[in-house]
Amino acid sequence: MKEPGGWKTSLFKPDEQAAIHFAERLTGYPGGVDEHDIDALGKHFDQEQIVELVAIIATANLTNRINEGVKTPVDV
Repeated sequence: MKEPGGWKTSLFKPDEQAAIHFAERLTGYPGGVDEHDIDALGKHFDQEQIVELVAIIATANLTNRINEGVKTPVDV
C-alpha cells in the first residue's frame, strides 16, 4: 500500500480498490478530483455511499492535519 498504486494489488476487491484510489486522489490533490473519479466510484457505490466516503476521507484528512499541526504525540 505504501508504494504508489499499491491499491491495485489483488489483495483488494474492485470496490475497495476504487475507494482507496479515490482516497489517494482526494488526499493528495483535492482540486484534481474530476468526473472520471466520481464515475469510477459510481460503478461500485451509490450516491449516498459516495457522499459518506468523501465525508470520511475529509474527516480523516482534517484530523491528521490538526494532529500534525499541534504535534500530537502518537501512542503506539
